[in-house]
Amino acid sequence: MEHGDSKVDLVHRNEAPASRILIVAVGICALIAIVSVIIAAVALSRPSTPNITVNGGTVNGGTKGASGGSSGASSARAAVSSTNGGRVWGIQVGHDFAIQEYINTTGYLAGFHLDLIDAVCTAAGANCYSIWDQYTNCWDSEVGQHSHGGQALLDSWYDACTGWAQNVGRIQVFGFSKPFVKNAAIYLHFKTGSTYNENDVTGKTIGFLDSWIPDEKCLEQTTVTGANAITVKHFATTDALNTAIQNGQVDAGFASGKSMKAFDKVLTKSTKIYSCSIQGLSMMTRKDSDFNAMWNRGFDKIVSNGKFKELCKKSSQTHGSEARGQFVDCVDT
Repeated sequence: MEHGDSKVDLVHRNEAPASRILIVAVGICALIAIVSVIIAAVALSRPSTPNITVNGGTVNGGTKGASGGSSGASSARAAVSSTNGGRVWGIQVGHDFAIQEYINTTGYLAGFHLDLIDAVCTAAGANCYSIWDQYTNCWDSEVGQHSHGGQALLDSWYDACTGWAQNVGRIQVFGFSKPFVKNAAIYLHFKTGSTYNENDVTGKTIGFLDSWIPDEKCLEQTTVTGANAITVKHFATTDALNTAIQNGQVDAGFASGKSMKAFDKVLTKSTKIYSCSIQGLSMMTRKDSDFNAMWNRGFDKIVSNGKFKELCKKSSQTHGSEARGQFVDCVDT
């Protein structure tokens, strides 16, 4: 009997700590559950992307100002809503277009197009942000292929691309605003001092700028002999095209005079001027976008109040230089 009493005491002594362990475990589980609920509530109350202020509003995942990139554009998406209830428009701008789009000495985008975007969006009462992206994401061209819409604009990474001339190919893919700059004159560009025949390019190698209006299809529409019997090479930048002309990689470049303005001292333009556009430089958008309605409304306002002419006139002193040119050839209003 004495031995049996010993067993009972042992059981009771073991039960006490076991009960305490169970209570502690239940308490920990309850605490974890409460913390999880709090975290979930906080997460749901926050936006999924950072808030960026744009023209007084706040946009989820956008980029303010004229600096950005392809990766930022794809994550931002276009035409998001601001916290003040207005729509926010994303507008692409490049950096390789003379006085209209360039990178200034501090590394930021500048040019007439940026000034125009600010004025039009302000007049329209619209929330807009500009974002840098490469031109081929708006419109692309490949050797031997018809030019086609760029991935970013087709996929709505942003709402519009700035300063694109209208031609037969583009108007079948995209929509356009009212033009604000006249068509740029197109030339064959030769190395200064070289021997060439601007009327016959049969068997020659001709360079073109990726995504620009003056592509090989445009050259074939001109009166230049042998335009359909050339070797075609494409280049991503005006610098690359000029270098190819200088080192003999191509016999000539086919591009607008404005785009190649920086190289006037080392290039000679053809005496004949060409054009493949049906309207001047405009905003280019998806056809299902209502961006152009907003833009045209704001543009009409700055035309009627004289702000547009003022911007065109001031562009010389604000952005003009020997390399970029001294003026913007704005449309007559």
